Amino acid sequence: MRTPRPYIGGMCSDQRWWARTALTITCLAVLIGAYGSSGFIARADQPRPSAPAAGPVVLVDLGDPAAVAGWTTVNDPVMGGRSTSTVAFGDGGLVFSGNISLDNNGGFASARGPVDAEIGRRATGATSLRVRALGDGKTYVLKVETGQPWSYIQRFATDAGVRRTYDLPASGFEPVGMFLDPVPSAAPLDPSTIRRVALYILDKQEGPFQLVVSSIDSSS
Repeated sequence: MRTPRPYIGGMCSDQRWWARTALTITCLAVLIGAYGSSGFIARADQPRPSAPAAGPVVLVDLGDPAAVAGWTTVNDPVMGGRSTSTVAFGDGGLVFSGNISLDNNGGFASARGPVDAEIGRRATGATSLRVRALGDGKTYVLKVETGQPWSYIQRFATDAGVRRTYDLPASGFEPVGMFLDPVPSAAPLDPSTIRRVALYILDKQEGPFQLVVSSIDSSS
């Protein structure tokens, strides 16, 4: 038979042991609830904070004179026209300028960068391409090549004398053939496959033009 524990201060030792145990359990419950609500313990009923949005990724840095030196021009004289264009470094970027002539059924000029598979690697997951440029009020075309028989183009109308970023959704690029004719059977643009970028002025926009492009970026 167990000998009763003595009373201490009006309460027996058994009662004091149960009281201390209940207090300890209560404190633990409070601590667990506090830590769980403050993020120390994951809780299924609380949404996790979303990851910060990714910023623009530079695909082609045209603020570098060495990068601009790798660009070349192709104009309508290859088809009998008389349009002219040049590329040079100036005003913090690639200066694409010249004159569009409609003689001999001409009317276009272009500047294209070198083939670089790293462009696609940097553009992986992009939802849009962005052209940072100082325009002249005319409409230009960003063309991207992927190594397929077709390319992808999207137009952007510039604001004269304004340096701004033109956002071109990846879903808005149109697949075209060698002579810029539509290729409806081609798959939509996958930015990760881009290996070259080019700039065009088309659409019979006769007269002098100048576009200064400081960078071509991607965003997601």
